[in-house]
Amino acid sequence: MSWLKRLMLLLALLLPLPAAAQSQALAGSWALRLDGAAIMRFDLQRDGKAWKATWVKPGSFASDGKRFGRISLPAVELPSRRGKAIGDWAELTFNDPEAGNQVFRFRLTGPDKAEMLYVDTGLAPFALVRVPPGTPLGPFEDGKVYGGHASSEGTTASPLAQEPAFEGR
Repeated sequence: MSWLKRLMLLLALLLPLPAAAQSQALAGSWALRLDGAAIMRFDLQRDGKAWKATWVKPGSFASDGKRFGRISLPAVELPSRRGKAIGDWAELTFNDPEAGNQVFRFRLTGPDKAEMLYVDTGLAPFALVRVPPGTPLGPFEDGKVYGGHASSEGTTASPLAQEPAFEGR
């Protein structure tokens, strides 16, 4: 094989997957994991050209968009109301009875990694990891704030436990 053919083959292997193949690979279960705990899970399914999903989240929690605390179970499962593909992103809308419509966008970033944008919040993307279907939320420790900065004692120190930025239900 000539060096040119080898170079062409190498380049073809290194090119990213086409958007359709990436979006197919996005189907599955994804968890937001912080400090060893699955904070929430999204089960994504391709539905023709559209998307549908289930958002599995704690029954209640406090968050400032980076840290999550005051988490209580049992988990709540919310089916998506709408879903569509936008390039290599899947956009899903969920109707949370307490907070109204919540819109998220998901995109594959690696074989078992994705990122999720919480639309119109200005928050940085959340890193998600692929998990087996039905992976339970947790484990959670009473009083722990997940995603915070560790103090010198090795526990999570955060004012979140006293003053949440918003309450999820």
